[in-house]
Amino acid sequence: LEKLNDQSRKDDVVTFEELGVDRLFIDESHYYKNLFLYTKMRNVGGIAQTEAQKSSDLFMKCRYFDELTGGRGTVFATGTPISNSMVELYTIQRYLQYNTLQRNGLQHFDAWASTFGETVTAVELTPEGTGYRAKTRFARFYNLPELMAMFKEVADIKTADMLELPVPKASFHNVAVKPSEMQKEMVASLAERAEKIRGGSVDSSVDNMLKITNDGRKLALDQRMMNDMLPDDEGSKINACTNNI
Repeated sequence: LEKLNDQSRKDDVVTFEELGVDRLFIDESHYYKNLFLYTKMRNVGGIAQTEAQKSSDLFMKCRYFDELTGGRGTVFATGTPISNSMVELYTIQRYLQYNTLQRNGLQHFDAWASTFGETVTAVELTPEGTGYRAKTRFARFYNLPELMAMFKEVADIKTADMLELPVPKASFHNVAVKPSEMQKEMVASLAERAEKIRGGSVDSSVDNMLKITNDGRKLALDQRMMNDMLPDDEGSKINACTNNI
Protein backbone atom coordinates (compact mmCIF):
# COMPACT_ATOMS: atom_id res chain seq x y z
CA LEU A 1 0.00 0.00 0.00
CA GLU A 2 2.87 2.39 0.76
CA LYS A 3 4.27 1.75 -2.73
CA LEU A 4 0.89 2.29 -4.39
CA ASN A 5 0.22 5.49 -2.43
CA ASP A 6 3.67 7.00 -2.98
CA GLN A 7 2.65 10.57 -3.86
CA SER A 8 6.18 11.55 -4.92
CA ARG A 9 5.68 9.51 -8.11
CA LYS A 10 2.33 11.01 -9.01
CA ASP A 11 1.37 14.16 -10.89
CA ASP A 12 -0.89 16.77 -9.30
CA VAL A 13 -4.02 16.03 -11.34
CA VAL A 14 -7.65 15.15 -10.70
CA THR A 15 -8.26 11.88 -8.89
CA PHE A 16 -10.04 8.90 -10.42
CA GLU A 17 -13.11 9.57 -8.29
CA GLU A 18 -13.28 13.16 -9.57
CA LEU A 19 -13.49 11.95 -13.18
CA GLY A 20 -17.07 10.81 -12.59
CA VAL A 21 -16.58 7.39 -14.19
CA ASP A 22 -19.34 4.94 -13.22
CA ARG A 23 -18.60 1.97 -15.51
CA LEU A 24 -15.39 0.16 -16.40
CA PHE A 25 -14.97 -2.14 -19.42
CA ILE A 26 -11.72 -4.14 -19.59
CA ASP A 27 -10.86 -5.89 -22.86
CA GLU A 28 -8.12 -8.57 -22.78
CA SER A 29 -8.63 -8.73 -19.02
CA HIS A 30 -6.17 -11.63 -18.68
CA TYR A 31 -3.41 -9.00 -18.74
CA TYR A 32 -4.42 -8.22 -15.15
CA LYS A 33 -4.10 -11.76 -13.80
CA ASN A 34 -1.06 -11.02 -11.60
CA LEU A 35 -2.97 -9.75 -8.58
CA PHE A 36 -1.41 -9.89 -5.12
CA LEU A 37 -2.06 -13.17 -3.32
CA TYR A 38 -1.38 -14.41 0.21
CA THR A 39 -1.38 -18.09 1.15
CA LYS A 40 0.03 -20.47 3.73
CA MET A 41 0.67 -23.09 1.05
CA ARG A 42 4.37 -23.75 0.50
CA ASN A 43 6.23 -25.66 -2.21
CA VAL A 44 3.03 -26.10 -4.22
CA GLY A 45 3.21 -25.49 -7.96
CA GLY A 46 0.49 -23.67 -9.84
CA ILE A 47 0.12 -20.90 -7.25
CA ALA A 48 1.72 -17.79 -8.70
CA GLN A 49 2.37 -15.06 -6.14
CA THR A 50 3.78 -12.47 -8.51
CA GLU A 51 2.00 -9.15 -8.38
CA ALA A 52 1.76 -6.23 -10.78
CA GLN A 53 0.94 -2.67 -9.78
CA LYS A 54 -1.54 -2.32 -12.65
CA SER A 55 -3.47 -5.30 -11.24
CA SER A 56 -3.54 -3.83 -7.73
CA ASP A 57 -4.72 -0.53 -9.21
CA LEU A 58 -7.52 -2.26 -11.13
CA PHE A 59 -8.57 -4.21 -8.04
CA MET A 60 -9.02 -0.97 -6.07
CA LYS A 61 -11.05 0.51 -8.94
CA CYS A 62 -13.26 -2.61 -9.00
CA ARG A 63 -13.88 -2.30 -5.27
CA TYR A 64 -14.75 1.39 -5.78
CA PHE A 65 -17.27 0.50 -8.50
CA ASP A 66 -18.74 -2.21 -6.26
CA GLU A 67 -19.57 0.52 -3.75
CA LEU A 68 -21.07 2.75 -6.45
CA THR A 69 -23.07 0.16 -8.39
CA GLY A 70 -23.60 -2.78 -6.07
CA GLY A 71 -21.21 -5.02 -7.99
CA ARG A 72 -22.43 -4.09 -11.48
CA GLY A 73 -19.85 -1.52 -12.54
CA THR A 74 -17.12 -3.66 -14.11
CA VAL A 75 -17.16 -5.79 -17.27
CA PHE A 76 -14.30 -8.11 -18.30
CA ALA A 77 -13.79 -9.54 -21.79
CA THR A 78 -11.18 -12.18 -22.62
CA GLY A 79 -10.67 -15.27 -24.71
CA THR A 80 -8.33 -16.84 -22.14
CA PRO A 81 -9.77 -16.36 -18.63
CA ILE A 82 -7.60 -19.25 -17.38
CA SER A 83 -4.33 -19.62 -19.26
CA ASN A 84 -1.72 -21.03 -16.87
CA SER A 85 -3.12 -21.57 -13.39
CA MET A 86 -6.36 -22.36 -11.57
CA VAL A 87 -5.60 -19.37 -9.35
CA GLU A 88 -6.62 -17.12 -12.24
CA LEU A 89 -10.28 -18.05 -11.70
CA TYR A 90 -10.00 -16.95 -8.08
CA THR A 91 -8.44 -13.70 -9.27
CA ILE A 92 -11.34 -13.05 -11.65
CA GLN A 93 -13.80 -13.66 -8.82
CA ARG A 94 -11.93 -11.20 -6.61
CA TYR A 95 -12.30 -8.56 -9.31
CA LEU A 96 -15.95 -9.25 -10.15
CA GLN A 97 -17.44 -11.16 -7.20
CA TYR A 98 -15.62 -9.95 -4.12
CA ASN A 99 -18.83 -9.36 -2.17
CA THR A 100 -20.05 -12.85 -3.09
CA LEU A 101 -16.78 -14.36 -1.88
CA GLN A 102 -17.12 -12.44 1.38
CA ARG A 103 -20.68 -13.65 1.96
CA ASN A 104 -19.50 -17.24 1.55
CA GLY A 105 -16.34 -16.82 3.61
CA LEU A 106 -14.14 -17.41 0.57
CA GLN A 107 -12.39 -14.05 0.16
CA HIS A 108 -9.10 -15.53 1.41
CA PHE A 109 -7.31 -17.79 -1.06
CA ASP A 110 -6.70 -20.68 1.34
CA ALA A 111 -10.43 -20.88 2.12
CA TRP A 112 -11.29 -20.79 -1.59
CA ALA A 113 -8.59 -23.37 -2.42
CA SER A 114 -9.72 -25.80 0.28
CA THR A 115 -13.30 -25.57 -1.02
CA PHE A 116 -12.78 -25.70 -4.77
CA GLY A 117 -9.24 -26.95 -5.38
CA GLU A 118 -7.16 -30.04 -4.82
CA THR A 119 -3.40 -30.54 -4.74
CA VAL A 120 -2.03 -33.40 -6.83
CA THR A 121 1.42 -34.97 -6.55
CA ALA A 122 2.76 -36.43 -9.79
CA VAL A 123 6.06 -37.31 -11.39
CA GLU A 124 7.11 -34.73 -13.97
CA LEU A 125 10.12 -33.78 -16.06
CA THR A 126 12.63 -31.53 -14.31
CA PRO A 127 13.05 -27.97 -15.67
CA GLU A 128 16.46 -28.82 -17.14
CA GLY A 129 14.96 -31.84 -18.94
CA THR A 130 17.44 -34.47 -17.74
CA GLY A 131 15.38 -36.36 -15.17
CA TYR A 132 12.12 -36.65 -13.26
CA ARG A 133 10.85 -35.48 -9.89
CA ALA A 134 7.75 -35.67 -7.73
CA LYS A 135 6.00 -32.30 -7.71
CA THR A 136 2.87 -31.22 -5.84
CA ARG A 137 0.64 -28.86 -7.80
CA PHE A 138 -2.64 -27.08 -7.27
CA ALA A 139 -4.05 -28.67 -10.39
CA ARG A 140 -7.59 -30.03 -9.98
CA PHE A 141 -10.97 -28.43 -9.33
CA TYR A 142 -13.23 -29.80 -6.62
CA ASN A 143 -16.94 -29.07 -6.08
CA LEU A 144 -16.97 -27.87 -9.68
CA PRO A 145 -20.78 -27.58 -10.08
CA GLU A 146 -20.99 -25.24 -7.09
CA LEU A 147 -18.00 -23.23 -8.31
CA MET A 148 -19.43 -22.82 -11.81
CA ALA A 149 -22.85 -21.90 -10.44
CA MET A 150 -21.22 -19.08 -8.50
CA PHE A 151 -19.01 -17.98 -11.41
CA LYS A 152 -21.87 -17.98 -13.92
CA GLU A 153 -23.62 -15.32 -11.86
CA VAL A 154 -21.25 -12.90 -13.63
CA ALA A 155 -19.88 -14.95 -16.56
CA ASP A 156 -21.36 -15.32 -20.04
CA ILE A 157 -19.27 -18.19 -21.42
CA LYS A 158 -19.02 -18.80 -25.17
CA THR A 159 -17.00 -21.72 -26.54
CA ALA A 160 -15.65 -22.13 -30.08
CA ASP A 161 -18.42 -24.64 -30.88
CA MET A 162 -21.07 -22.15 -29.80
CA LEU A 163 -19.62 -19.28 -31.84
CA GLU A 164 -19.10 -21.34 -35.03
CA LEU A 165 -16.42 -18.97 -36.29
CA PRO A 166 -15.07 -19.55 -39.83
CA VAL A 167 -11.64 -21.05 -39.15
CA PRO A 168 -9.51 -23.17 -41.50
CA LYS A 169 -9.21 -26.89 -40.87
CA ALA A 170 -5.72 -27.97 -39.85
CA SER A 171 -4.07 -31.37 -40.04
CA PHE A 172 -1.73 -31.98 -37.10
CA HIS A 173 0.96 -34.64 -36.89
CA ASN A 174 4.04 -35.17 -34.74
CA VAL A 175 7.56 -35.31 -36.13
CA ALA A 176 10.26 -36.83 -33.91
CA VAL A 177 13.58 -34.97 -34.13
CA LYS A 178 16.78 -36.35 -32.62
CA PRO A 179 19.16 -33.96 -30.80
CA SER A 180 22.64 -33.31 -32.14
CA GLU A 181 25.73 -34.23 -30.12
CA MET A 182 26.25 -30.55 -29.34
CA GLN A 183 22.70 -30.26 -28.04
CA LYS A 184 23.24 -33.29 -25.78
CA GLU A 185 26.35 -31.65 -24.30
CA MET A 186 24.52 -28.38 -23.75
CA VAL A 187 21.59 -30.17 -22.07
CA ALA A 188 24.11 -31.74 -19.67
CA SER A 189 25.39 -28.25 -18.86
CA LEU A 190 21.82 -27.18 -18.06
CA ALA A 191 21.62 -30.04 -15.55
CA GLU A 192 24.86 -28.87 -13.92
CA ARG A 193 23.49 -25.33 -13.62
CA ALA A 194 20.28 -26.67 -12.06
CA GLU A 195 22.22 -28.64 -9.44
CA LYS A 196 24.17 -25.52 -8.45
CA ILE A 197 20.92 -23.56 -8.10
CA ARG A 198 19.32 -26.27 -5.95
CA GLY A 199 22.46 -26.35 -3.81
CA GLY A 200 22.25 -22.61 -3.22
CA SER A 201 25.71 -21.89 -4.63
CA VAL A 202 24.42 -19.47 -7.29
CA ASP A 203 22.65 -16.17 -6.65
CA SER A 204 19.24 -15.95 -8.34
CA SER A 205 20.27 -12.71 -10.03
CA VAL A 206 23.04 -14.62 -11.82
CA ASP A 207 21.23 -17.85 -12.72
CA ASN A 208 17.83 -19.35 -11.92
CA MET A 209 15.38 -22.03 -13.05
CA LEU A 210 13.50 -19.61 -15.30
CA LYS A 211 16.69 -18.88 -17.24
CA ILE A 212 17.46 -22.59 -17.50
CA THR A 213 13.96 -23.36 -18.79
CA ASN A 214 14.21 -20.55 -21.33
CA ASP A 215 17.65 -21.72 -22.48
CA GLY A 216 16.31 -25.27 -22.79
CA ARG A 217 13.47 -24.12 -25.05
CA LYS A 218 15.83 -22.18 -27.27
CA LEU A 219 18.25 -25.09 -27.42
CA ALA A 220 15.49 -27.53 -28.36
CA LEU A 221 14.43 -25.29 -31.24
CA ASP A 222 17.88 -24.67 -32.72
CA GLN A 223 21.36 -24.84 -31.19
CA ARG A 224 22.27 -21.54 -32.87
CA MET A 225 19.85 -19.74 -30.57
CA MET A 226 22.30 -20.50 -27.77
CA ASN A 227 25.42 -19.77 -29.80
CA ASP A 228 25.17 -18.23 -33.26
CA MET A 229 28.66 -19.51 -34.08
CA LEU A 230 27.45 -23.12 -34.07
CA PRO A 231 26.68 -24.79 -37.42
CA ASP A 232 23.20 -25.28 -38.86
CA ASP A 233 22.14 -28.80 -37.88
CA GLU A 234 20.30 -30.46 -40.78
CA GLY A 235 18.21 -32.46 -38.31
CA SER A 236 17.04 -29.46 -36.26
CA LYS A 237 13.38 -28.70 -35.57
CA ILE A 238 13.47 -25.65 -37.81
CA ASN A 239 14.79 -27.65 -40.76
CA ALA A 240 12.28 -30.43 -40.08
CA CYS A 241 9.52 -27.82 -40.12
CA THR A 242 10.66 -26.20 -43.38
CA ASN A 243 10.78 -29.63 -45.03
CA ASN A 244 7.09 -30.14 -44.22
CA ILE A 245 5.73 -26.73 -45.17
